Amino acid sequence: MTLQLNRRQWMKTTAAAAAWLWVNSEFQACRQERPEPLISSEDDFLRLDNNENPYGIAPEAREAIIDAIRGSHRYPHRLYSELVKMIAAKEGLSPENIILGAGSTEVMNMAIFAYGVKGEVLTSDPTYFDFIFYAEQAGAVIRSVPVDENLVIDLQALANQIQATTSLIYICNPNNPTGTIIPGKNLRSFGEEASGQALVLVDEAYYEYVEDNSYSSMVGLIREGKKILVTRTFSKIFGLAGLRIGYGMAHPEIIKNLKKVQMNFASIAYPSLRAAMAAYTDGEFTQSVKEKNKLAKAYLEGELDRLGFVRVPSQTNFILLEVHQDSKQVATALEQQRVLVRPFSFGGRNWLRVSIGTIDEMRVFISALRRTEG
Repeated sequence: MTLQLNRRQWMKTTAAAAAWLWVNSEFQACRQERPEPLISSEDDFLRLDNNENPYGIAPEAREAIIDAIRGSHRYPHRLYSELVKMIAAKEGLSPENIILGAGSTEVMNMAIFAYGVKGEVLTSDPTYFDFIFYAEQAGAVIRSVPVDENLVIDLQALANQIQATTSLIYICNPNNPTGTIIPGKNLRSFGEEASGQALVLVDEAYYEYVEDNSYSSMVGLIREGKKILVTRTFSKIFGLAGLRIGYGMAHPEIIKNLKKVQMNFASIAYPSLRAAMAAYTDGEFTQSVKEKNKLAKAYLEGELDRLGFVRVPSQTNFILLEVHQDSKQVATALEQQRVLVRPFSFGGRNWLRVSIGTIDEMRVFISALRRTEG
């Protein structure tokens, strides 16, 4: 059963939830260590809590990592430049439009320090929790507006909240944890207008998974010189989460401002760059991952519908579903069955975000969920 709410119902549930509602601070950011697992060995856990690619990395990327050991005594500057040129060529940009980071979160941090702390950060609720965490850590003033009745980022509500003090607008598209998207034409119109007031950061971490034809990247606005920063990552479909590499695309002046607050002149390791370069050109592997994700997601959606769970239509490698008990308690019960998921509580409702694993892993999750939720 997919999510269907009218605006009146949604506003009733969110009237008291204008601020970010978290079930527990231990889930606020991936950078923090999880609490000690209830079971001694995490090797036996089914990890469906971090939206990772369950299919590993491309064979060519694996070979590149092994081969990179021989060159790891050198600083990675040359490879950094090569990867920048590869990304620029593919996106129709110049190398001056590109900056790399140890994951896209490093690029987001640069944006927070270069722009966000100089005024106010405007974003939606809920959205990617690591961005919120880092903005809070930097001491930024954050204002957020609820997503709409279908858990889609409400661009009109965001536009209404833009003030003279707004210096950074964060939009995650597809959004995490909801998995929903903003149609490209709508976000483009918003970006054209809002970028005249503030830097608009569009997080496209799940860009490669989207199948909806209404979706489009905002890189086109960068080519037009708009004040837009698009971030992407190698952590998801490319399977390089453990190697920490991402990138940002923006006007050269914005890239220069980001570099002014960059804390590490060489934050990406030599093997990570080699792996990213190999993965970036391996379209066959990423297409295979996308197709497998689609099949496993369809299976999970079908089972959740059959069991009567409310779920949010997703364009990513995870699904958000509503549970009938306290979400943290449900997550703990699943952890006792060696299944890790991410609990959320917002809009007065309890949710689980479940990463799309293999079909076999989805079968294990459904069995554990049935035992937990009855």
